[in-house]
Amino acid sequence: MNERDYLRLLTRHAEQANDLLSNARKWERERWACQRLLLALNLAYRLDEFRSGQEPPDVQFREANFEVFFVLDEGRRLNEEWREEVNRRRNAFSLSQLVRRERRPQRISASQLQARLAPTLRKKAHNYRERGIDPGELDLLAFVNLKRVTPDFNSPFPPPTEYLRQGWRSLSLVGPTFARVLFAHADAPEFLRSNLGRTTLFDVGPSL
Repeated sequence: MNERDYLRLLTRHAEQANDLLSNARKWERERWACQRLLLALNLAYRLDEFRSGQEPPDVQFREANFEVFFVLDEGRRLNEEWREEVNRRRNAFSLSQLVRRERRPQRISASQLQARLAPTLRKKAHNYRERGIDPGELDLLAFVNLKRVTPDFNSPFPPPTEYLRQGWRSLSLVGPTFARVLFAHADAPEFLRSNLGRTTLFDVGPSL
């Protein structure tokens, strides 16, 4: 593949990511996050096992009721990032024009990573209580997309006490290179319970 062909390929990838972030493809984006978790947990699946319905949950898979949310660096907007990246790649004449110098990510502890879920989960817990929605029927999935920091998985995860008090049935994390089920109650799907408290690390895969 020559340089021009590779530039076209990179541009196409950016266009696909930008399209996936559109409002029209919200459910596909949420399903994609669920697929990333299942792959990390080494669970085979078929696309016809995923269902959409009245939200919440966002995605139903077998006995799981996934409610998906994204965890980003403060101030980041994925749709804006990828719109800019599409234009940048379309206007590039060489690969050298796409090179960027990025600041080395700051290492954060597992405790700090877990704490980044708090703002969204507090808001969801409050909103669902007001709407009369039972959080005990929902399996939360946080898709972590962080550029400025990188988690140190040699550090321990603390007990997810605050999130347990909110009443969710289960809570899982998945990122480009890791997955972890933070908690799963006795009535949660078995594939989540069997992976409870185990951090899975894998090679970098597709991300947004």
